[in-house]
Formats: sequence, structure tokens, C-alpha cells
Amino acid sequence: DIDGMPRFGAAQAVRQFQADKRFVVEFGGQAGKGIMSINNRKPPFNDVRVRRALALAVDTEFLAEEIWGGTMLPAYSFVPPGIGNYGEPAYADWKSMGHLDREDEAIRLLTEAGIGPDNPLAVEIRFNTSENHKNTAIAIADMWKPLGIEVSLLNSDTKTHYAVLRDKGDFDVARAGWIGDYSDPQNFLFMVQSDNPGFNYANYANPEYDALMKQAAATVDLAARARLLRRAETIFMRDLPFLPLLYYSSMSLVSDRLHGWEDNIQNVHATRWMRIE
Repeated sequence: DIDGMPRFGAAQAVRQFQADKRFVVEFGGQAGKGIMSINNRKPPFNDVRVRRALALAVDTEFLAEEIWGGTMLPAYSFVPPGIGNYGEPAYADWKSMGHLDREDEAIRLLTEAGIGPDNPLAVEIRFNTSENHKNTAIAIADMWKPLGIEVSLLNSDTKTHYAVLRDKGDFDVARAGWIGDYSDPQNFLFMVQSDNPGFNYANYANPEYDALMKQAAATVDLAARARLLRRAETIFMRDLPFLPLLYYSSMSLVSDRLHGWEDNIQNVHATRWMRIE
């Protein structure tokens, strides 16, 4: 018998268990995210107008609901909501824009960057093997098509995929993900510091960002530290070295006789607070 199963990852079985009255499928926020890393050293992706145009055209609501079946949440920031010692993340300024307005702005930015019918943009999306990752890449390719962008897809196994990213391989845009080791904004923002080659897949380098991260690391006051980190995230959302796509959500299978199970962003559930009735 199952009374509680955290990290229940069988998205395909969600509807089956939701129909079973003995269980509740609990969805909660998680300290993780899915992103598209953009090679910030490679023209024309080293132009922030191009990166912003790519971000504007991606409908993360569609990805979360239609591709991932509601098992993920649409992302509009680098740091997921609910992370400790932080408050509200620095959300994208297009969060409340309508999709058509975002598409128009994306076309304007690409035109300003010299990209258009006479000089079309070709983008290769890399992703590691997974049906959902494949479907996400296909959906994004369809979203970029109205901008005149020609998209090709390249799939590889996970080990090869991340080796290319870590070795600063020749890529355009690549799928990546991260689950925080602990609930703190630094555990996400550190990824794109210029002195972090292991996770800075985008080859991003911004001295102002690095300085804020260094200052935050030396700041003991939590409120002052949070302000510094939010300024760093605001710079990130301006420069967009990664495209935020999805916030990970935790799925837990909980029996109707288990009490004391509380949702939390790290999806950790101490049995001492639970009881079976």
C-alpha cells in the first residue's frame, strides 16, 4: 500500500491517480526551473535584442499547460517564486503583455538588429533525449516561425548534451534545467557568474552582475542581501543569457488516510508531523 510518495514523477499517470478516490495528487512549487541557454558569445545571439525577441515570442503558459499537461508552471523570472530569504523575484516586464503585442515587439527588435526576410535568423535548438523536451523544442520552433526564424532541432543523450554545454561547444540555443540544492536565491543566480564555468552554459559575462553577487556573498543582513540579489536578477532579466521557460512543480501521491502532509518548495516531508487515520 502507498500512503505518501513525494517526487512522484509519472506525469503520464496523473489522470489515472486523480480518478482514484483513494489518492490525492498534490501539485506544489519546487526549487527548480527549465531554461533555454543562449550562446552569448555567438553572433547574432550576443545581441540582447535578439535574445529578448526570442524570449518575447515564447508562450510559456502554452508550454506548461499543453506540452507538460499542467505538471509545470510558466516561468517569468530566473529565481522561482517561494524561494527563502528573497520575497518576490524580478519578473519579466512582458509578463502582463498580450501574446500578439509580444510578437510585434519581437519582430521590431529583430528588424532593429538587422534580421528580416533578406537576412533571416537560423537557430538550432539542442535538447537531451526526452519526449517532453522534444515536444517543447517543437512548440518553441512553431512560436518562432511567425518571426521568420528558421529552426532546426538536434537531439542527443543527456551525457553528451551537457558535455557540449559545459565544454562551451558550438551551439545556438540549448535546453537545460536546474533544481536548487537549498532554498536560497544565490543557489540559482550563481549559475551565470562569469567565474562559474561549470554552469554558465551561456558564456555570459557582466561585471556589474558579478560585483552584485560578490557583494551579496559578503552581506550578513538578509534584507540587504536580498536587495542585492534582486538587483542582480533584474540585470539577468534585462540581459537574458538564459530564457526562463518553466518552473518545476513537485507532484506527490498522497493517500486519503494520511494527514499532516504540507506542500513546501523543497518537497521534503518529515514523518514526525504525519499520522494515518
